[in-house]
Amino acid sequence: MGWRNAWFNVVIKGITMSEEEFDDGPETKIFTIKTQVGKEQNAADLLNSRAENSEFEYPSILSTPDLRGYIFIEGYDRERLKDVIKTISYARTVLDGDIPIDQIEHFLIPTSAVAKIAEGDVVEMIAGPFRGENAKVTHIDDSKEEITVELFESVVPIPITVRGEQVRVIKRKDEE
Repeated sequence: MGWRNAWFNVVIKGITMSEEEFDDGPETKIFTIKTQVGKEQNAADLLNSRAENSEFEYPSILSTPDLRGYIFIEGYDRERLKDVIKTISYARTVLDGDIPIDQIEHFLIPTSAVAKIAEGDVVEMIAGPFRGENAKVTHIDDSKEEITVELFESVVPIPITVRGEQVRVIKRKDEE
């Protein structure tokens, strides 16, 4: 079962199509490409540019920061894919077998930046003017994906509101 059968709206190369607009062409499969760790996005970009300049067709490529060393590509022909990645830096090999969509579905749903942060957690500021400082989370606003923290090093505890992606949890509240 390809991605085409799994979603009612699918974006393919920037064109949004409804399920009724799909033709009954050849069935696609999801292949896994092993890449150099940390170069997943580069490999996906190179694969995309090679595909645009040749007759190699693919409906979609998935590169996710949650899975290091691998990218997924929806395609028709494994052997043609193997030939194409031979010329791509950072791409190593195509793994044997294809993957059902339900095994990678969780990568397709975006997660909140504050989903894994709880009030009382100790965080390190990784961006902004307070970078490198440690703080305690006092409030979480899920709708805005912001958290309010109090810095440990400040003389007077002043609440500071920052975006969830600007912090890294270093100690959970329940680990105390």
